Amino acid sequence: MTESQAAELRTAEQKGAEDDPKDPAMDGVGLSERDEHIVMALAKRMMEDSHVRTHYYVKVGVSAFLCALLLVIGVPVFMESRVTGSLAYTALGVVLVGFGLVLAVAVLVLLFRPPFEKK
Repeated sequence: MTESQAAELRTAEQKGAEDDPKDPAMDGVGLSERDEHIVMALAKRMMEDSHVRTHYYVKVGVSAFLCALLLVIGVPVFMESRVTGSLAYTALGVVLVGFGLVLAVAVLVLLFRPPFEKK
């Protein structure tokens, strides 16, 4: 490598270091590049954990809502079908209540086995 190529390489490295976007909160902290990398990795991990938690709570909420909805609709359908003697509505009521109970079990499993570690 010639002296001019080495000088160009150093100039390119310095220019690249100046072009790197720095977090204004990190100015003056005095962290090494390795420490900055670790901090950025931790921040990324925290964002991913936040996304997982949000997705988890949405799943629990939607499952609980659908469970309640199926039970609220299924029980009256079943009761009314027994009064009128309609076998089709009886089966529909049983299916709705059955799916509601399956969703209730799914909500319980979700609540007792979260996909993240509790802090």
